[in-house]
Amino acid sequence: MALPPFATADDLNGRVSWELSEMERTQATRLLADASHLIRAAAGYQQITRVDHDAVILRGSCTARLVLPQRPVRDVSQVAGLTAAQWAWDGGQALARLDGWVWQGPVTVTYSHGLDEDDIAYQVAVSVACDAVKRCLINPDMIRQRSIDDYAETLADARATLLQGETDTIRQAFAGPQWGVS
Repeated sequence: MALPPFATADDLNGRVSWELSEMERTQATRLLADASHLIRAAAGYQQITRVDHDAVILRGSCTARLVLPQRPVRDVSQVAGLTAAQWAWDGGQALARLDGWVWQGPVTVTYSHGLDEDDIAYQVAVSVACDAVKRCLINPDMIRQRSIDDYAETLADARATLLQGETDTIRQAFAGPQWGVS
């Protein structure tokens, strides 16, 4: 499933001091998708974007507890082959067996997870994506340093990558008491 970029060319246009040309808008759309992939990687491959009724097949852990992979978990609607009396969602990221059995073999779970676009952590992802792309648009030739006579200027890395501070920000935004990255 292809997830949408966190930001659009319009979001980026509102964060730069010039009006984006059509060529810049086209380039920005692709770069925002790239930046969104980098953000998800920095967040431990969490999808972040809200997904409702996602069906996932998990490998049973031979324990009474089964951890769901995407967070935050919004709700769990179904565990294939089991009635609601046989399992319980802990309100965080795990399911518990209530019938004395353990999770084993393939387990198909249908659940909703991720953030809404107006959640603060999601807006952090929008901001970081726009900042990463803005660097590429400001410095399309990826010049690291330039000097003229006694004037010298060092530019930020213009590759579509996250700076260390942005990676730290993403990790902080997507770390919480019941979910986050390790």
